[in-house]
Amino acid sequence: MKEKCFIDTTVILKVILESDVEILRNLSEYYVCTSVNVLEEATFKIIVSSVLETMSVEGASIYKIKDEFEKGTGRDLILKRLHALNFLKNNLVVLPIDDKIFESSKEMIKKYNLLPNDALIVATCKYYGIRKIATFDEDFRRVDFLEILGDEI
Repeated sequence: MKEKCFIDTTVILKVILESDVEILRNLSEYYVCTSVNVLEEATFKIIVSSVLETMSVEGASIYKIKDEFEKGTGRDLILKRLHALNFLKNNLVVLPIDDKIFESSKEMIKKYNLLPNDALIVATCKYYGIRKIATFDEDFRRVDFLEILGDEI
């Protein structure tokens, strides 16, 4: 049986925004899992990056980005990237998150000084016995039970 590996938002975004499909080949030896909060975060970042790219700017306030998004700025690019996200999602196992995992995430915040979304990912990994995480987020290095698959993927 393949070993489980959790795929984080940073890796999903590298695949979709930079077309780095080699990462997926490198993860094919694993039973690759994620969670709905990772998919939501990826969706949000896809929208933000697509709007900014279409506006040809490096940055803008979240209010400006929201306003431009609502006007349809970047719509075609967003839809293309969300289609890619959906395709990727259909090839992953999306793990359910319940109240028990959410409660555990509060402990992860305290223990590892993580922001809530990262803490929820760590709690999910712990609950499902996942010991490897594909990520480029350095914050996960503070988690003693996770092995980071980053630059090597």
